[in-house]
Amino acid sequence: MPFSAAESKLVSIFVQSILYGLYAALFVLTTNALLWKRPAGYPLRTDMLVISLLMFVIATTHVATNFSRIILAFVIHANAPGGPAAFFNQLSNFTQMFGSTLYVAQTLLGDAMVLYRCYLVWERRVWVVAFPGVLLLGSTATGVGILYAFDRVDPQASIFVVQLGHWITAFFSMTFSTNVICTSLVAYRIWAINRTHLSFRHRALRPAMILIVESGALYSATLLALLVLYNADSWFQYVILDAVSPIVGIVFSAIMLRIATGMSTIEGGTALALVEPGTEVGGIALSRVSSRGTPKYSSKA
Repeated sequence: MPFSAAESKLVSIFVQSILYGLYAALFVLTTNALLWKRPAGYPLRTDMLVISLLMFVIATTHVATNFSRIILAFVIHANAPGGPAAFFNQLSNFTQMFGSTLYVAQTLLGDAMVLYRCYLVWERRVWVVAFPGVLLLGSTATGVGILYAFDRVDPQASIFVVQLGHWITAFFSMTFSTNVICTSLVAYRIWAINRTHLSFRHRALRPAMILIVESGALYSATLLALLVLYNADSWFQYVILDAVSPIVGIVFSAIMLRIATGMSTIEGGTALALVEPGTEVGGIALSRVSSRGTPKYSSKA
């Protein structure tokens, strides 16, 4: 039996809460690493700290908004005509609009981070990220279009109505494409640099590659599932939709944590390489630093 809107929202808040708990723990570790656990000589990355904090604030506000919608639907409007399902279909409701705005903001922030990391790893070559950049602009435009359509659509219409379908499908498609392209470019660039310039132990290279590829794959797989479920008119899309916000935070907190602890650099260098200090890799000068007695490498401008 297919999920109803009300059942999907109950499952979604459960899944989102679990993922948010994992994200909150990872956020604490990342913040601690950025502020106090940096390797010797590693500067404070204020930009990463601000982005990490912004992602966490958005994810926290999003889960709080979804909890408020659950209370409104199943307590306040439980006996209203149509019950909780009718409440969830009120697309112009303030909590719906606010929650959707947070989702769009978190998704665009995640995509911007993917794009920026790709730009840095490819030595700030604008032509490499030109097409993904256009896709990000398109995602921004369609995200605004979704919010505008929510306010203009028939109050009794469902989320799958045609007036919304084109905007939502375009948004999901562009964010998915941006993430897949940038993640693939980052993974290829790091693999190419490591193969050409560095000598790696098999077991040392593998964790870095797995992190880059699988972290991107997790986000991409989530977006793909969301796109498929929405176009299949499945209410289960709410479960995936609400999971995106903490997943974005988890993926990028994991990357930030590695960078903050000197295990990787934002430009694509990795501390797992067996390389002599002073070696330049893709324009990045590496030097040996120590954290808890373990040899690591950091990048110097």
